[in-house]
Amino acid sequence: MKSTILVVDGDVSMRTVIRDLLTGRGYLVKTVSDLDAAGVAMADGEPDLALVAHGLETGEEGSFRLMTERAGLSVPFILMVDAAMDNPVDAALKSGALTYLKRPVDRSRLMMAVSQGLAAGQLMARVREREAELSRMQAFLRRMTDTGDGVSFILDENGVVIQCGDRTGALPWLDADSARGKTYLSLLPEPAVELHEGMLARAGQTGQPVRIEEHKSGIVMETVASPVIRDERLAGFIVAQRDITARRRSEAGLAESEKQYRSVFEGADEAILLVDRSNGLIVAVNHAAAVSLGYGEEEMLGTSVEGMVVHPDKILNGLRKGVERIAYEYLRRKNGSTFPVEISLSYFTNSGREVCILYAQDVSRRKIVEEALREGARLYRAVVEDQTELICRYSPDGRLTFVNGAYARFFGEDEDDVVGRDCFAHFGVDDRKKIMEWLERANPSEPVLDSEVRQVRADGSMRWIQWTSRAVLNERRAVVEIQAVGRDITDRKDAEQALDAATMEKEQYRLNLVATFKSIPDAILTVDSNLVVMASNSAAATLFAFDQGRMRGLRLEDVVPGEGNPCVSVLKQVLRTDKPVRGYEIELTTPALGERMVEINCSPLIGQDKRHGGAVLVVRDVSRVADLEKKLQQRHGFRGIVGGSAAMQDVYGLLEQLSSLESIVLILGESGTGKELVAEALHYGGVRAGKPLIKVNCSALSENLLESELFGHVKGAFTGAVRDKVGRIQAAQGGTLFLDEIGDISPLIQLKLLRFLEQKEYERVGDTKTLSADVRIIAATNVDLREAVRQGAFREDLYYRLNVMPVHLPPLRERQADIPLLVEHFLASFSDQFGKSFESVSEEVLDLFMGYRWPGNVRELRHALEHACILSPGKSVTLKHIRKDLLEQAYAPHAYAAPPESFVSASSFSSPPPVRGKPGREDILAVLAECGGNKARAARQLGIHRATLYRKLRSWGLDH
Repeated sequence: MKSTILVVDGDVSMRTVIRDLLTGRGYLVKTVSDLDAAGVAMADGEPDLALVAHGLETGEEGSFRLMTERAGLSVPFILMVDAAMDNPVDAALKSGALTYLKRPVDRSRLMMAVSQGLAAGQLMARVREREAELSRMQAFLRRMTDTGDGVSFILDENGVVIQCGDRTGALPWLDADSARGKTYLSLLPEPAVELHEGMLARAGQTGQPVRIEEHKSGIVMETVASPVIRDERLAGFIVAQRDITARRRSEAGLAESEKQYRSVFEGADEAILLVDRSNGLIVAVNHAAAVSLGYGEEEMLGTSVEGMVVHPDKILNGLRKGVERIAYEYLRRKNGSTFPVEISLSYFTNSGREVCILYAQDVSRRKIVEEALREGARLYRAVVEDQTELICRYSPDGRLTFVNGAYARFFGEDEDDVVGRDCFAHFGVDDRKKIMEWLERANPSEPVLDSEVRQVRADGSMRWIQWTSRAVLNERRAVVEIQAVGRDITDRKDAEQALDAATMEKEQYRLNLVATFKSIPDAILTVDSNLVVMASNSAAATLFAFDQGRMRGLRLEDVVPGEGNPCVSVLKQVLRTDKPVRGYEIELTTPALGERMVEINCSPLIGQDKRHGGAVLVVRDVSRVADLEKKLQQRHGFRGIVGGSAAMQDVYGLLEQLSSLESIVLILGESGTGKELVAEALHYGGVRAGKPLIKVNCSALSENLLESELFGHVKGAFTGAVRDKVGRIQAAQGGTLFLDEIGDISPLIQLKLLRFLEQKEYERVGDTKTLSADVRIIAATNVDLREAVRQGAFREDLYYRLNVMPVHLPPLRERQADIPLLVEHFLASFSDQFGKSFESVSEEVLDLFMGYRWPGNVRELRHALEHACILSPGKSVTLKHIRKDLLEQAYAPHAYAAPPESFVSASSFSSPPPVRGKPGREDILAVLAECGGNKARAARQLGIHRATLYRKLRSWGLDH
């Protein structure tokens, strides 16, 4: 197995060099930068050796050794020190290292140190194993002498005590305080010495254990001396003493217990058989077993139990597995007839033999009763299944035990699936509480409860059900089950409600008008021609944060906060023009609810003289609807960004989350993917939308110019600085600063930008005064910043500061599904720009666009369409309007397609050369056969898009 080496060094280049050298020699190498990471790495697996850089200790020498000891590990390690260290030996000794190794490392010294360290680690491991084994054996020895209910001694060949158990004090004739090191016989009282001396002598001579018993003062002591033979020589003895008085007394009582057992065994009314578990032979039977089976008692002894049962495999397997109960089995009489029994089995050991007591209870009469009950249940089910009422039974805890078909159909569930569920799951809280209270007091004088409950049927309709619940009581008057019958009384309820409605229609109409105005969730406000409030409801008071009782008679402008409130503006417009405003949606800042999306409707009020006497304003909160519409509809664009693919949906969702935040955003993507559009979407979709968005192209400016552009300068800072200049950071105060191509800035600018990002402070060029700015930073780049950091071209700390929230824009080749949307968007744009009407591109052009790799991404697509729209007279864009270089690239050999013969030179588009016709059915089928049915390959050879090929095959009925 390969050795594992852990390298702990904060210098990444040093870790890389050591890893490459050791990996080349076949070692498994793990590298970490600090001790915390080393602890995590060692938690996954203990390394064989560690190389630890000096200086990683956090305030105390030997930090690595202490860390491994606290973790219960023992990892040998080599200390890596700088070549200039004065006394590396002391450093290695203090840290607990095996040795030291100077940096930069020498290959030969590294390999020699690693080889010696691994060897030392293996030696240390073997020492630990030996120590652990010795400790374990000593523990076994101590445990052995303390095991059991007596006292144990370990003696050498001369009878001297080497080890004794802690229970020696329990023996009245032993003084065990100083037993170890004394002869065993000296610990015994004088009368017992001769007996124990003979026991040890016989054991030593015969090499077999010798047992003796001593009776003293009513106590029976048993002593066993077992000789220990090693290399055919006596090495010592193990002597065990224990009090067996209780055992002797229990043996005396066994005879009496056996007499009692025999009387119970023979007097039992049910069949009892004793069976040998190993072979299934009957050892003993009682009189009831012989009579019920029709045998003589002596005749059954020694026969196999499998001849007495109908299913012998079940009994024999149960005996082997120790089964304690067999619920249903048949015993076979001598005359061949059978009868059902329930068998209980218990197991014990008798004289070293495993025996089972098989107790067979005749259940013939019980089976007859059960069959009668089942027949009654079948009759009951036949009756209730034909009923149209909902019938169910449930236990006192509410668990259903039976439902009929009407009940199951009402709730749209299967009968078997419903049983066992909560009967009250379809009940309201109050209805359930009412039934539970009745169950607590149910008795013979109140066994029935009638209740009317509203419940939802499987088709979703709400129905009124009248439930009649009857409690089934046992002999102790306790409820054991409840049967409920439900009848649909919806029609009756509807009739009652219609009658009540007809009786109170006039009064209800008036109350409804009042209630509608007061409690409708939409805010309603009426004003006269001078904007004086005439009436308002509670929703309006909540929306505008005013006291509803004191609003009447006040001018609306005096009580509605905020200048230019759109509600006031709409009211003024309606009063001025006498024309209603319908469905005006706008974001409204409310004192109570904050930012809300509302729909404003306003209509003029007409008095009895047919003149307009004011206006009524209705404000509806549609924030939730707007949010739902946004979620239900897949977006094909987002704040100027076009695309509906899954990749762009993910980008839109991320941009929505980031718009309202202040976090730094790093936009990553190839050139032409729309990074600037993303920056604009983030700015104009957030709280800084009303503030400036300042853009800086970092790659277009030199270091000095970029510094001046970003931070500004003061007059005289450098040649040509004739006046103070406001920097882009200062210009973006309160808004957003977009740093495009951030990967191209110089190290100096990186350092100054890092300071601003960390502290929001900066200094103008040539100025010593520190300024601060509240600016959100959005950066973008098409450079691999990780690679730039690795090569040292980009600061690592600046990269991590910018990479707070990265947004990855996919290239156009990874979201081909968006190409039709982009084409449609650009055609609409160029229609307005060029004064032409472009409806679509031809099928060949769309195939070309879908198959092209678009190295320039969306920007290249836009420019290609702009060129085509300039040449096209309108309506449709065809292949002859596409740039020649784009066609050549699209159908180059590396693009797996040859240019079509319909290729037209951009300089002679007015007189196209002869073209080859589109591939027909025979051409397509021939190429498809040549490609072995591979449609993608056939499409490339034909010079058409794969989607076009699939469409043609479907039209010919060949899409299988």
